[in-house]
Amino acid sequence: MTQKFVILLLILNLTGLARLVADDVNPIISVTSPAYCSDISGDTTINIVAPGLSTVTVKCWQAGGQLGTDSTVDTVALDAEGKGSFVFPADKYPHGPITVRILGQAGDKIDHCYLQLYNKGGISWNEGIPKEAPPGADGMKLVFADDFNGPLSISSTDPKATYYDHKPPNGSQDFSSIPFTSFDAPNNPFAQIDSYLRIRADANKKSSGLISSIKNDASGIKVSEPCYFECRFIAPNAKGTWPAFWLMTDYMRDYVDKKGDLNGPVDELDIIEAVGGEGPGEPNATSDPKLGDLYQITPHAWNQPEVKDMQDKAYQDMHDPISMHKVGVPSTWYESFHTYGCKITDTDTIYYLDNIEVARHATLPASKKYPLFFLINLATGSGWPVDLSRYNGLADMYVDYVRVYAQNP
Repeated sequence: MTQKFVILLLILNLTGLARLVADDVNPIISVTSPAYCSDISGDTTINIVAPGLSTVTVKCWQAGGQLGTDSTVDTVALDAEGKGSFVFPADKYPHGPITVRILGQAGDKIDHCYLQLYNKGGISWNEGIPKEAPPGADGMKLVFADDFNGPLSISSTDPKATYYDHKPPNGSQDFSSIPFTSFDAPNNPFAQIDSYLRIRADANKKSSGLISSIKNDASGIKVSEPCYFECRFIAPNAKGTWPAFWLMTDYMRDYVDKKGDLNGPVDELDIIEAVGGEGPGEPNATSDPKLGDLYQITPHAWNQPEVKDMQDKAYQDMHDPISMHKVGVPSTWYESFHTYGCKITDTDTIYYLDNIEVARHATLPASKKYPLFFLINLATGSGWPVDLSRYNGLADMYVDYVRVYAQNP
């Protein structure tokens, strides 16, 4: 056997091994520029690298009507190293936060990269608080509204601030694996951008954010049933991110009056709990691997063993997880803005997605007895693994507005 022949066999064997390794590794799409969660305007060149892929498809949600339409921005051919680029025409897409979806497939291996950007130009589309009241608030009066178009009023210590920046009392029940952080901290997770509240999860700075409408002294925004709450936002679909809009009955009054008692009856109504992560065994796994349109609606009756059967029945009535596409909403919670609402009456608690009723259950006892307040957060965890490394440790949630209505304010 000649030396040249041996070298040729070695090359062929290594090539075959490389193919086997490539076939066994999931392709990973990464954006090299612009930076994740950065600002863009006008025609923007986006550079990507995706070893193991020959092409990727780029999509982004477009403005139009109430729900908008999906669009294919480009189909990008990649070079031998998996590198490629395309021009994103930002002026043709919505102003503000957008998600550019970069999709690739090699055999049965699928990868989705969600590039969060802030479009400084673009088309103003359904931004800000609507002039009309939502259908779920029919017959009620507006009690509170915030469209976040001015300086933020968030604090751990200022009793005059609108929001408290932890789960009261004192953040003792904070739950994010990347910690909820105060507005006045050096690693503050909150920012006011144009007419939006941005809540950022930053693995590098070890901060994420929550706002509560009541504070440690039990003051703040809370209403009794019949009432209606709604919030419009877009959130990230990064692995393990946990955006939510939810209600609780006012347990802080008992905490203040009874000097630290947190054992009283409390209802929690999770209007939307979304968790990032797709594919087999992930929160957004569906029968169609190209879709990740799921979120949870979860009612809880804490410290109330006597109503466990009622709580369980309420949860069963949710038919979780909610598929946005199945109820007639074409985009997901991370592709475009959506409005999430909850109406509480003496008999029924009703949940809405873009003013479409998606679930209801019998109103739990504490919700009839105590006022309710709201919380908005971008947490991480929820029992799922967290990995923001693809996105350089960053993930952003943008809140457009929040409104509260009551019949007897």
